[in-house]
Amino acid sequence: MKNTFDTDKIANYLNQFKDKLPELYTWNAKIEKLIDLGVITQSELNNLNSKTSYDKEIVLKKKINLKLHEYYKSNKVLFDSLCLWIIKDWGGILTAKDSDTVQLIKEFLNSDKPSYKRIASASKVGAYMFPEKYIIYDSRVAYALNWIILSENAGKIFFPIPNGRNSKMMAFEMNVLIRLKNIDHYAPKDITEMDRRLYINQKDKTNYIPEKESYIELNNLIKEISSKLWNSEKSKMLYYTEMLLFSIADREIFKDITNRLTLEIK
Repeated sequence: MKNTFDTDKIANYLNQFKDKLPELYTWNAKIEKLIDLGVITQSELNNLNSKTSYDKEIVLKKKINLKLHEYYKSNKVLFDSLCLWIIKDWGGILTAKDSDTVQLIKEFLNSDKPSYKRIASASKVGAYMFPEKYIIYDSRVAYALNWIILSENAGKIFFPIPNGRNSKMMAFEMNVLIRLKNIDHYAPKDITEMDRRLYINQKDKTNYIPEKESYIELNNLIKEISSKLWNSEKSKMLYYTEMLLFSIADREIFKDITNRLTLEIK
């Protein structure tokens, strides 16, 4: 059964921030290695480093996209190296072995329904390579989207949130907020119910999209939101909506949570 969301409510919430995206987006990765990877020249590097984080990112998305497709067909070594740059240097994910990450990307690109395992890594390459089809599925994107769905009553089911380390997002852990909003669902009718194995896991199944389906569901939802949020090219390139969700997760969303959330204990 298809999950339903009120995309008008979600788009309306994001609409208040969309014109501020060039200011809100501040991710600023080091890009010097892209010279050796054949993506940019030294003069292009100098020019890019004089741009804002947002303008630099938009230029790089197009340049990296072209090289990923070129190398995928003609140069596996450079393709793998560029994928590793996206995940490690740009994305800041450094813990996995390179060989495991290369295999992960291979499996991702050969699957119609990518695995949730290490989706924050694999989807980074997917989003750069197929920006009209995939977005980056990381903790900030899922956190922001879940809060909008929760606070705007835009749906009754939520997205699993990949592991993250952001202290502000951890302070107001979204899964806890979702469960509190649905507290009656989690409350046992009898105390002995708490003796069952995987009690919370079983209860969560009603409130969360299964992990194996979550990435496809996320991409489909972002496509619908993007078509209502942006005009022309921006509505087709899913990274504009993804960048917006990413940018507001630990600032605007955090502020909204602390301004609007109340808790009453009987």
